[in-house]
Amino acid sequence: MLPTFVIGLREGLEAALIVGIIAAFLRKQGRLDLVRWVMGGVGLALALCLAGGIALQVYSRNLPQKQQEGLETVIGLVAVGMVTYMVVWMRRNSRNLKGQLEGLAAQAMDGRSNAGRAMVLMAFLAVIREGLETVVFLLAAFNEASNPRSAGLGVVLGILVAVVLGYGIYRGGVRINLSKFFRATGFVLVLVAAGIVVNALHTAHEAGWLDAGQGSTVDLSWLVRPGSVQASLLTGMLGIQAHPVVAEIVGWLVYLIPVGLYVVWPPGRPAPARLAAKVGAAVGVAAAVAAVVLALVTPARPTGRPTTRAGAVSASVLSRGDSSATIRTQARDAVTGSTGALTPYQLSSQGTSRYAGVSAERFVTFVRGSGGAGRPAALPAERVAALNGGRLPLSAVRTSSGDIAVIYRDAATLTVWLDSRTDRVLDVRWTERVVAAVRTASDTEALARPVASATVALPASAVSAAATQARADHATLGHRSVLQTLVGWCTALAVVALLLALGFALAARRRVAAEEPTARPQAALVRS
Repeated sequence: MLPTFVIGLREGLEAALIVGIIAAFLRKQGRLDLVRWVMGGVGLALALCLAGGIALQVYSRNLPQKQQEGLETVIGLVAVGMVTYMVVWMRRNSRNLKGQLEGLAAQAMDGRSNAGRAMVLMAFLAVIREGLETVVFLLAAFNEASNPRSAGLGVVLGILVAVVLGYGIYRGGVRINLSKFFRATGFVLVLVAAGIVVNALHTAHEAGWLDAGQGSTVDLSWLVRPGSVQASLLTGMLGIQAHPVVAEIVGWLVYLIPVGLYVVWPPGRPAPARLAAKVGAAVGVAAAVAAVVLALVTPARPTGRPTTRAGAVSASVLSRGDSSATIRTQARDAVTGSTGALTPYQLSSQGTSRYAGVSAERFVTFVRGSGGAGRPAALPAERVAALNGGRLPLSAVRTSSGDIAVIYRDAATLTVWLDSRTDRVLDVRWTERVVAAVRTASDTEALARPVASATVALPASAVSAAATQARADHATLGHRSVLQTLVGWCTALAVVALLLALGFALAARRRVAAEEPTARPQAALVRS
């Protein structure tokens, strides 16, 4: 709400100020009849801006998701360019704005027959520029806002306050320091624009336009909590994301630092160009050295998908998707205790929980066991009755010796627990169950109790060692993330500082070159 309120207030007051200056000049000249023409031009410009904003929003909604992300990127970059141009233009022309507008109005009044049309055109051109800037900027801000209703309310309130202030300035009852006002609101708009730069870089990646600089930096989810007022303010106002990437941090700094300094620097006060160039160069070199040192001390990333071993048994991840994983491990028969060759298994995810003190994802698959091999084709009646709760199945097929013919069904379940962050296998468990089914005259009937069942898993010591190593990997990843964040910030600071140093150095050279022609004649007079 706050970002859109500032946008509506700043842009609305700027447009109201321009219209108010023209209307006050006409009132002073006794041409109140032309004020209606000015209001007509204002209304026409507002209608076109509103129609354009609605049309652009409707058009973007009908696009596929990827193209919507691309359009949001374009709108964001155009909005940043417009607000930067507007801030720079107002800083350079705010002092002479009243004289320029009154001069244009006087010229329009010279042609008496076309004065009304000229006033409509003047007001229309003055408002349409501010209106288009506001529409594009607000579309970018709405794309970034988490609550569109709150953002819309902020716009309405900002424009209402701007209209009241503009009318007060027109009537002479309200006096504000416009220079300080536009400087303060300009810096707030620069903060919002820096946030839109971050959002544009994010949507550019979603659209497939930007793949560089997508390395993770720091986890700010503790600060930017989704759905909270704090998150709305930080994300909407400053563009701070819960999980910013390197490109977003660099883009935020590269835009905010130079444009922010330009806006807040007092007008009319020359910047010490040479000193600023030296300071900028020193800061840039120091930041670059710090980035190199931090990069050198950053620990290497832990081995991806490491192999967990326990004696002759090993397990590792071959591939992993959103809901499945391919694990390579030895086929094990839980009933007989035999171990086979390394085999890849496709498993499905069953959710995430704590296992051995580590956040782990559980994967399961079902395979055919071999525990039924080598078992007798017939069982004594007493054995069948014991496996079936003391009851013999009706019409059971008997052999010549009086035993009951059976077949075996062997089902094995493979369960694997993976560390969620490093894909390290924490445990591998085989559960096997052999069930006998009695042959009947028409079908088979499974017995109630299994003939054999067993579970075999990795030793507890191997599971504990894997969990300990996983926690160590988590600590390494945390340190690596912090250091990479610092490297990104130092690199961005070095780039911005060196660019500023270069700009100040060029400005100092131009200033010296401009002073030389006046210094030479004075030196000649002294010699004569």
